[in-house]
Amino acid sequence: MILQNPLRRCAVLSAAALFALAGCSAGAEGGESASEDQAALAELSGRLVEGDQPSYTAEYLVEGSDESVLVAVDPEAGTAAVIIGDRPSLWAGEDQAEMAVWLGQELDGILPAEDTVASWLSATAADPTASMEFSDTTLAGELADCVDVQGAEDSPVGAYTVCVTTVGVIASVTAKADGTAYTAKLVNYHDGVDAAWLDEITGQAAGTANQ
Repeated sequence: MILQNPLRRCAVLSAAALFALAGCSAGAEGGESASEDQAALAELSGRLVEGDQPSYTAEYLVEGSDESVLVAVDPEAGTAAVIIGDRPSLWAGEDQAEMAVWLGQELDGILPAEDTVASWLSATAADPTASMEFSDTTLAGELADCVDVQGAEDSPVGAYTVCVTTVGVIASVTAKADGTAYTAKLVNYHDGVDAAWLDEITGQAAGTANQ
């Protein structure tokens, strides 16, 4: 598991560390709670969009259904795969931005893109009407920090719950955004992508995007 830079202010390895910001905040007492919440949301948002994207294989369950979704991403190798049910789709190329767009299209309506969730968190941080509750959990063996947001009247998504692992992978999301309901939860996870497994499913896919 990737550790945060120890020189970062209030480095976060668990929800307890992430949200115990009072010890490193010199703000006035009246605004301390709000600034702590904003800092925590900024931390979660940053995990999703900043730094090197991890190589990982993750399986999600869409709650309320038997649908399983598998996502494999290897930025260094320039490969990605999405399997929804028994339908595999593959991507290959060097442009990580294009890979992110392709993943968003493949997972449309099932799992929001990481930058989309990051935008929710950023909007919530600037929304004085939002109430939020922070916690941590472990899903598929991965520690994740969570926020439950309610009553965000000035944000594009007024209520949602999202959990993010320490390496910046969405662990779970419950939200309704732009008419789409998201209820995905991580059920299996491991670092890296098995190249032999990718080769095996290549023959099952209709084609590989960007090739």
